[in-house]
Amino acid sequence: MKRFVLICCGVLLLASAPVPAEPPEGDLLSQGLWWLYQARYDKADELFDQYTKTHPKDPAGYFYKTANNWWELAQKLDYDLPDVQKRFEENYEKTIAVAQALSDAAPSDKVKSRALLYWGGAEGLKGRWLVTQGQWVKAYFRGKSGNHLLRQSIELDPEQYDASLGLGIYDYFTDTLPGVEGVLAYFLIHGDKQRGLNELQLAIDKSEHARVEAMMFLIEIYTSEENTPEKALPLALALHEEFPKSPAMYMTSISVLYQMKKWPEMMKEAQLFLDRSEDEVPYYTHEGIRPARYCLGVGALYGRHDLDLSYAYMSQILKKIDSSRWVSYAYLRRGQIEDVRGDREAALRDYRMVLSRPDFWGSHKEAQIYIKEAFKF
Repeated sequence: MKRFVLICCGVLLLASAPVPAEPPEGDLLSQGLWWLYQARYDKADELFDQYTKTHPKDPAGYFYKTANNWWELAQKLDYDLPDVQKRFEENYEKTIAVAQALSDAAPSDKVKSRALLYWGGAEGLKGRWLVTQGQWVKAYFRGKSGNHLLRQSIELDPEQYDASLGLGIYDYFTDTLPGVEGVLAYFLIHGDKQRGLNELQLAIDKSEHARVEAMMFLIEIYTSEENTPEKALPLALALHEEFPKSPAMYMTSISVLYQMKKWPEMMKEAQLFLDRSEDEVPYYTHEGIRPARYCLGVGALYGRHDLDLSYAYMSQILKKIDSSRWVSYAYLRRGQIEDVRGDREAALRDYRMVLSRPDFWGSHKEAQIYIKEAFKF
């Protein structure tokens, strides 16, 4: 399933020191990012807020508050979170205002470079949010503006490696995403796929705070865009080892195993993830139960051809019907099981339920395929 991984080579070499299993001491930004990677957005926001209070003229704290909101919105894209979205917009505007002021008053190229880094980064986050809303033209202009600012940042300070993250995202996806192609063709704007990959690797190797997110984007690229999940696996396993308590990092590694169709290994890890989510082992929550059950159900269906076990997992997910993407996916897989069992009427009901819900990452297209022709192994 495309884009099951959030949503970025061979042997992984980490230039930065590994993040410890507990929050790092000292640097408030690093501490905040550590909590963000545990999906503890409230804790992350507290630390970034502390930074803005002690550094009110530095755009970094406001930028990471914006990034924290972006991560939460992206992870929970199937839910309506107006309060988080409002904070995202407010923090985005504040980042730009503070960055502009610092840029105008910058006493040196290095300081101006830092201002442009966070200004451009904020524009990139805004563009990425607009993409999720299907607002391609607005996203293009935000992305173009952010890309220009980040390139200026590196021109002023060639060692501003954090800018490589945003440049890599822009270059890769404007060169490859079909959804962007039609819009950008009008403007005659094209990225550079290979340059984007190189920039993301540079962010991994040398950036101060962008390393982990660059790794996440490479994981997404290798699994969802390049169809080379074997390249993503070392990255995903490294992040899981680096953040052993993070449900986000653990699910990323499980997702790569899913894409690789390594069903026994994937089911083993998904069961551990389910156990931790049910017991709410720090920092797991009950929100992880449905994706874990989905992985187990898919493994049972495609890996073992155990229809009864897979049906049980999907039916457990469907006990609670809400806006979650996992409900749509469970209807899809249950419909497939019903097709294999020969109950075409029940299968069609489930496929049509998918079409009655929001279209998550191709769920409508897949349902339409099975409505036209029954699923077979």
